[in-house]
Amino acid sequence: MKTPSFNELQTLVEYFSDELLGSQLQEIQSTNEGLVLVFYRFNHEPKTAYVVFDLDIQFPFMGLYFSNPWPHLKKIKPLGLFLNSHGKNLALSQIRLLPNYGRVLQIELGKAGEGFTPTRLEFRMIPKQANLIVTKDKKSISWYPVKPLTEMAVPVSDGPNEIEDVRSIPFILKSWFERRGAGKKQIEKTMTVGQSPFDKWKAQRQKDLSKKTKAISAIEKQIQDYIDIPWSEIGDHLKSFGTKDLRPEWHQYLDFKISVSQNIQNCFAKSKAAKVKILGAQKRLALVQSEIDRLSDLSPELFESQLVERNRKQSQTQKSNRVVEGRFRKLVLDGSGLTCYMGKSAKDNLDLLRRSKAWDMWMHLKDYPSAHAIIHRQKDQNITPSDLKKVAEWLVRENFKDRIQGTRYAVVYVECRHVRPIKGDKLGRVTYHEGREILIAL
Repeated sequence: MKTPSFNELQTLVEYFSDELLGSQLQEIQSTNEGLVLVFYRFNHEPKTAYVVFDLDIQFPFMGLYFSNPWPHLKKIKPLGLFLNSHGKNLALSQIRLLPNYGRVLQIELGKAGEGFTPTRLEFRMIPKQANLIVTKDKKSISWYPVKPLTEMAVPVSDGPNEIEDVRSIPFILKSWFERRGAGKKQIEKTMTVGQSPFDKWKAQRQKDLSKKTKAISAIEKQIQDYIDIPWSEIGDHLKSFGTKDLRPEWHQYLDFKISVSQNIQNCFAKSKAAKVKILGAQKRLALVQSEIDRLSDLSPELFESQLVERNRKQSQTQKSNRVVEGRFRKLVLDGSGLTCYMGKSAKDNLDLLRRSKAWDMWMHLKDYPSAHAIIHRQKDQNITPSDLKKVAEWLVRENFKDRIQGTRYAVVYVECRHVRPIKGDKLGRVTYHEGREILIAL
């Protein structure tokens, strides 16, 4: 599908004006491909309309649809956030062409009045110069870097036969939707919704199998290309007869600007290199073929065995990411069953912190050097004040063997998400914020 011509764009702008003037912008959905604006139409049915800005460099497009053309492609984009802040809930007051600049249209959201400036969208539907620029007061943001436009003395035209080639609005909208709106990515993504894990696994293996089959064809072609050039035969001919009676099809492989002896050396060197490349390609061919044989098995039994193996590995990974038993000091709290660990050295303290989850609780003596104590818990599991006190007392006892009775110690505690090791520090020191304190007297 080609980008709408200037005459087609004029027709589209009239259509947009009839359908959208007075409509309220309710939602901005940004994607990697462009932008979708959701309007509520007070005087038309259906009430919801979707305006798509396709920022494809080669084929930019703007269209109006009554269902979302990009329902599963949402991404956070700076332009979308800016428009959400400065254009949401405003009514569309004007759509017009800037004819002296070619296929450039301007949209205004909100009416100009005392103390209010409309939010303006400038869409450049020019192949290789596509862009969307949003301006509010003195602030402006664009999809691509802004390049200057050249003003034209008369409105741009698309050639002598442009009137005959003007396509209808339904045809233009349908053509874009079939190429971009209902593209393969969306169809594949929609098809995967609701599939069972086995169906998804099977579809992925079939996809991988297709890629490997194409790779086999490419490698076989590469091998054949090496075989088709008879470097050794050409070298033998030059060695025996020189360039006399040389086959015409061999001329393309020789450099007649250099001597015959140099050509002979080149031919035998390339023959030797070709043999090495053929050997390497054959090894790759065997490897890819073995992968194809492996991927060809789509049985439910294989899926079940792979699922069990994956769960086993995940379980081992989770265990290895947690604390190694016996390496750290350990305390198990009665009642709640919470497990606490304490380091024995600076290295242990940092390792203990790195192995912990964001929601685990970190404890440390305030204003004293001490070991780190970390309470491991589930994400939604609460730690009672009595459990905090028990761990704090354990931390004090372990760090002050010769403590003075009746002395009060302050213990800081905070979730591990708020604790950061100091880069390059070998003493195990950290920084933290949002810490709370508990006083312990032994």
